[in-house]
Amino acid sequence: MKHFIILAGGEGKRALGRKNKLPKQFYNYANISPLEYLLSSINKHHLIDSITIVVNKNHRKLVNDLPKKYKKIENIVNGGLSRHESSFKGLNLLFKKYNVTKNDIVLIHDAARPFVSKKLITNCLNKLESYDGVFPSLDIDDTLRKKVTLDIVNRNSLITSQTPQAFNLSKIFKAYTNTKDQFTDDVSVAHEQGLKIKKIKGDRLNFKITTYSDIKIYEDTINRNLINKVGIGYDFHKFKKGNFIKLGGIKLKSRYSLEANSDGDPVLHSVTDAIFGALGKDDIGKHFKPSDKKYKGANSKIFIKKAVDLLNESNGRISNLDINIICDYPKITPLRNKILESISKMLEVKKSKINLKSTSTEKEGFVNTKYGIATQSIISIEVPNE
Repeated sequence: MKHFIILAGGEGKRALGRKNKLPKQFYNYANISPLEYLLSSINKHHLIDSITIVVNKNHRKLVNDLPKKYKKIENIVNGGLSRHESSFKGLNLLFKKYNVTKNDIVLIHDAARPFVSKKLITNCLNKLESYDGVFPSLDIDDTLRKKVTLDIVNRNSLITSQTPQAFNLSKIFKAYTNTKDQFTDDVSVAHEQGLKIKKIKGDRLNFKITTYSDIKIYEDTINRNLINKVGIGYDFHKFKKGNFIKLGGIKLKSRYSLEANSDGDPVLHSVTDAIFGALGKDDIGKHFKPSDKKYKGANSKIFIKKAVDLLNESNGRISNLDINIICDYPKITPLRNKILESISKMLEVKKSKINLKSTSTEKEGFVNTKYGIATQSIISIEVPNE
């Protein structure tokens, strides 16, 4: 097996600022944290079999639900007082839980490096075939000086170490078991214990978020990696005998009801379809069969919830939503604010990102006082470019 350990137990105090009170790996920007951006990539890597998250026990609640979203997460373990201890705890869990063989591999990676590429992970694994351990590194471009004397240090003799650092699982576990010192990375443990190590070319985008200025670089990188997608939804329900209708999740007294298998809310149905469309996830009928009796009279909020869940799974966010209700009855203007508040709450977005307008057919065409209500929705979302 190929295991991937993510070290997410650090406090990240140097990166704390006015906007981020939690450790850097949990800092949420554009609906995604560094940890989740990393997980979205690792979870899709075809060579990775399991993911283990090592986390500070005080932040355990922030990761407990992640396995529902990222299916390769098989373990969450409380970290130690140092990075060294946290790595050892992650390795120890793997040995206790799995029937480890001599061919099993582990990659150990810092959660504060969210932009590790698929190529870099694959390169680490490929080179490991001839070595006990592999790590990415970079040459140093800046001039180096000693802090006190300001004397220049020869940078040509130095490199920086990145993660992920890949190892034969049995050998790195034995190295950790035998070492008596504390180290700041896993290659140091392997080197001290005499393992055969190979360095490969690292990636400057695979930087580590350390200070508050790195948070700003993270934000800028996320913005560059976001792409815009647009979806369109349309729904129509004709009138039938009854005394209430639903619009945007609001139940209203009415001269009619709307014919439908569910509660017949044309606003929520069109918004749901717009989100499905933007995500490339078919349409509402694909997810909720009209012929399925269990949706008879169902509250259309369950359709919206499904769409929002899929949006969150894609680490997407809503840029704006434009809704147009087409009807002669009822009058929408008096209901506008209530509908906006209802949809804003369901979508978990500010009202300012939603526009709601209405138009009448002037009693002409098939959408009029006699026949029913139609709704058009157009949504713009942003999702990470993968």
